[in-house]
Amino acid sequence: MYVSRVQLRNIKGFNGKRAADLILPGRSGWTVLAGRNSSGKSTVLQSIALALGGPAVARALVSDFTGWISTPAKKGEVEVHVVSDSMHDGFTGSGNKPQGEISLGLQWTRSTEPHRGWQRPVMEPLDVKGRSGPRGPWAENPIGWFCAGYGPFRRLTGGSSEAQRLMLNQGPSGRLATLFHEDASLAEGVAWLIDLRLRRYEDGKSSEAAVLLHQVLSLLQDGLLPDRYQIQRVSADGLWVVENGRKEPAFPLKEMSDGYRTVAALVLDIVRQLHGAYGYLRTHPTASRSGGTAVLVPGVVLIDEVDAHLHVTWQRKIGDWMQDHFPNIQFIVTSHSPYICQSADEGGLIRLPGADEQQPPEVVDEDLYRRVVYGSGDDAALSELFGLETPYSSRAEQQRRRLVALERKVYAEAATAEEIAEYQELSSLLTSSLESRVAEVSARLEQER
Repeated sequence: MYVSRVQLRNIKGFNGKRAADLILPGRSGWTVLAGRNSSGKSTVLQSIALALGGPAVARALVSDFTGWISTPAKKGEVEVHVVSDSMHDGFTGSGNKPQGEISLGLQWTRSTEPHRGWQRPVMEPLDVKGRSGPRGPWAENPIGWFCAGYGPFRRLTGGSSEAQRLMLNQGPSGRLATLFHEDASLAEGVAWLIDLRLRRYEDGKSSEAAVLLHQVLSLLQDGLLPDRYQIQRVSADGLWVVENGRKEPAFPLKEMSDGYRTVAALVLDIVRQLHGAYGYLRTHPTASRSGGTAVLVPGVVLIDEVDAHLHVTWQRKIGDWMQDHFPNIQFIVTSHSPYICQSADEGGLIRLPGADEQQPPEVVDEDLYRRVVYGSGDDAALSELFGLETPYSSRAEQQRRRLVALERKVYAEAATAEEIAEYQELSSLLTSSLESRVAEVSARLEQER
């Protein structure tokens, strides 16, 4: 299953001119939603998840939809179009198999019965042509139609009992729990791996558990961790890490920083959920010839703030790593990082306007896409995608304004000896890239016209 279109009408901030109607690639790859805080990135991901999961899953994930309908609208709608994978996605019951795109939608209507001072919304399926959801993605035990979602917190321990109950669910609600519940943890992935290790000893090295354990460790060991570290093995205490090229001494992954632990837990949970949905993992060597393992089954994975806890060097690589090792997964992620955006597919880089902008989310045009993907991180950050006015600190900006004033005097041969000395000192202090200097000169010429 792949998402090809997303529509939000009167859902939270997406109303009027800000209503969303996004055409997505509808295939595997890396789609990035970028925007400022409060632009609605999490709302888009959660709306996609609810539409793909259906009414029963939506009710399990969200107990109260108060606040979902835009004020003062009476009704809000989410509609998502998906493309099925003919080899993996099936339909239950009798009847013809739907052809082409399938439309899945939910609608919320304000109830006339007040609830805690508000009119509590009533949710029901959106009346769309064909109504294929109940036989396909919305079936009680869907055949294929894989979708998983992850929130920005990605806890590794603890969590409320309700959140953990959801996470242990083998259906869509368990795969989407952390996207809606920040207190849900990803600890189950490590427990799953430990159980595979135990079953390998009990059933033998050629058993199904042994093969699966080898597949998962091969995936995790192929360049997932940066800075010369590599996952070595799993024991009863969890995952162990060594420096590349060394077998010992190994140390527990749980002792490493949040960045290492959360990325490993995220990838491990994706694999666990894929195996739970399909009952197997179809694998192949990665296209990069790194000797690692790529998981070939299809589906949709939603990740909110995928750059959380990641150093910029890791942000640059994570999108390519995910696509290389999950080549048939459609990743739809949100980010504040220009480096995450640089991995976006053509047609898969989306700008969400700020809360005060009266315009809809849109796929960026070709010029902006090329500037972000083929330019530097500064090029992306200074573009309209992020709206950063300057890459410099406030202290540097103050000094640069002084430098511009002195430069004018120097070029006009009106500077004193003290001003010339100050100009030379600031010029040496305020070093910058060639691109930034060109931009500064262009700005000065524009001011002097």
